[in-house]
Amino acid sequence: MEKKIIQALFANICAKDELRPIMNGVHFENERCYASDGHVLVIYEEGKPELDGKTMSSAGEIIDGRYPNVDSVFPKADNYGTKLNIDILQLRNACQWQTRQEGANENDTVVINGVGYNIRTLIRICNVMLASGKPQHIKFFNTDPQRATVIIGTKMKGLIMPMVYEEANIDSEREDEGFVAVFSYENLINDYVFNSWKKPEKKDALSWLD
Repeated sequence: MEKKIIQALFANICAKDELRPIMNGVHFENERCYASDGHVLVIYEEGKPELDGKTMSSAGEIIDGRYPNVDSVFPKADNYGTKLNIDILQLRNACQWQTRQEGANENDTVVINGVGYNIRTLIRICNVMLASGKPQHIKFFNTDPQRATVIIGTKMKGLIMPMVYEEANIDSEREDEGFVAVFSYENLINDYVFNSWKKPEKKDALSWLD
């Protein structure tokens, strides 16, 4: 078991839910452990026998409660859908870059092969998958927009829920501060590749004196 992956689960996948504290921890079994916040789920195929059946906080405390049955929501391998040619490291980096742009909204969405994903949620599951250090082994599957998407990594598998979006809004210019942007995958990547290397222009704090 790699501690960096458990740390990534706590940092990226576990919920911060006062009403459902059981979701704030990582649940351990003999041969696997997993975490979810209801939007994403990651199962790590390494367990800890002495913690079998326990849900642990990041501080090492046992969280009381019954953890949901993750097997009931994870599809069988023949229902994963179509494997897409996605560079997960590049996708994560492009999403991170986009969140730093002026006017970025927490609900901004990227559409990949017809399925919408919240950009910040996508970053979180990619972070965990990349914690293994083997991005070339990560597989991104795609199914219909009403079903969760499967991502398979090294000794890991995950689910991310889709987002509803207006097709007419894809690649539209931001209209105001609260505008929720919907990016096509192609434009998200192209924008990152062609513009992320540019240094941001320095703003003159006293420009009003000019």
